Amino acid sequence: MRRGKGFTVIELVVAITIVCLLVAVAFASFQDHMARKARAEARKALIEVAEWLQLQHAKSGTYLVKPPITQTPGDGDAEFRIGLAAAVVGASDPKAEFPATTADTFTLQAVPVGEDACGALLLDSAGRTGVTGVDAQVADCWK
Repeated sequence: MRRGKGFTVIELVVAITIVCLLVAVAFASFQDHMARKARAEARKALIEVAEWLQLQHAKSGTYLVKPPITQTPGDGDAEFRIGLAAAVVGASDPKAEFPATTADTFTLQAVPVGEDACGALLLDSAGRTGVTGVDAQVADCWK
């Protein structure tokens, strides 16, 4: 029997399966990259707001002011909400508590709008960093 030119169904199925696997891996990598990018923007915003709060405290003697940055990115749909903690926040690593914001101390938090493995990113007036994700590590989320 003479074989015609072209691909058999099996060859076509194998080729499509390989392409689908490559697309799935590339998409997962892209999503991970975008999550790390959003986290980096949130970390940058927390540091900027902390510096601004230090200046405001030097001028007015209190940290109880409205932060100049309330979300990241600054325009469009928010990925993280930036704000001062009104109550004590428990961090997952190290198992520490971050104080509520008062006139003499502050805790900034970047709370993800969607799901994020790190949970909220924390930064206090003493310069300590933390995260609220269940299995998240500060070293992984703040790099």
